[in-house]
Amino acid sequence: MTKRKFFYLVSILILLSGFIGYNYIYQDHRDIAKENAQFRKKAKELIEEYQHNIQAATSKYLDKTIEIEGGVTAIDTDNFTLNNGIVCYTDSLTMRKIKLATGIKVKGRSIGYDELLEYIKFDQITIINN
Repeated sequence: MTKRKFFYLVSILILLSGFIGYNYIYQDHRDIAKENAQFRKKAKELIEEYQHNIQAATSKYLDKTIEIEGGVTAIDTDNFTLNNGIVCYTDSLTMRKIKLATGIKVKGRSIGYDELLEYIKFDQITIINN
């Protein structure tokens, strides 16, 4: 093989691996609002499942899109709480629609369980009904 052919082959391989690497690193972000929920739960049931076995519930629900139905028990500047056990982080536009002591159905991504404060955390919350 001549030096010129070898140079072209190596150049093509470098460009191809650079293209693949770029597409792998800069993938499109998940749009939870457009995803179908993998689980549908009442807030009370989800809380009980985490209280029964934290590790099993975490491995089952972590980074999954879940539809939750429950009552709003607390409101803060960037989050609200369902049934005193599920903290839902969302944007300010969605926060304006949340009212204390009302039933609500939301969809979001499970981001884990806080063992110290004993609550389940969700982000990218969207309201399904109002």
